Amino acid sequence: MKKAAPKSPKIRKSPGKSHPSGARKIGYIVAIAVMILLIYVLRNVRSWGLTFLTEDFGKCLFFIELSIYISIAAQAIFIFYDNRWFKHLAQGINNIAGAVALIIIYVIFPFDIEDVTWIKWIKIGILIVFGITVISIFVEFFKGIRDLGKDPEAV
Repeated sequence: MKKAAPKSPKIRKSPGKSHPSGARKIGYIVAIAVMILLIYVLRNVRSWGLTFLTEDFGKCLFFIELSIYISIAAQAIFIFYDNRWFKHLAQGINNIAGAVALIIIYVIFPFDIEDVTWIKWIKIGILIVFGITVISIFVEFFKGIRDLGKDPEAV
């Protein structure tokens, strides 16, 4: 009878690095640059003569920008600290800000569209995206808490 080879001990995957690689740092910097460009576009879109935006767009802009600023702050922190549990929790917070912005857009509805059918479908689309965002908030927090329990450096 042959003996079975001894099983090697399971190597536990790290829950995430604390210090990001150079490529990840570049990715975070590029994401920050894109978000800054997006803020510029959002602040100037009314001056471009787009007729479907109403004056109420300015009321929504604060909440949209707040969501983007929170994301910029998270990306800036990720340049220095890139642990998986922290990224999940930061993304959950960012998703909360995004959900608030979506609800403000839904309530104020800063679009001037004459066709009632289009308005209905746009509002349904906003609500679907809001629902997905709310689900992702819970998923991100769950993953963050799960990974926090796996990270011996976090405690």
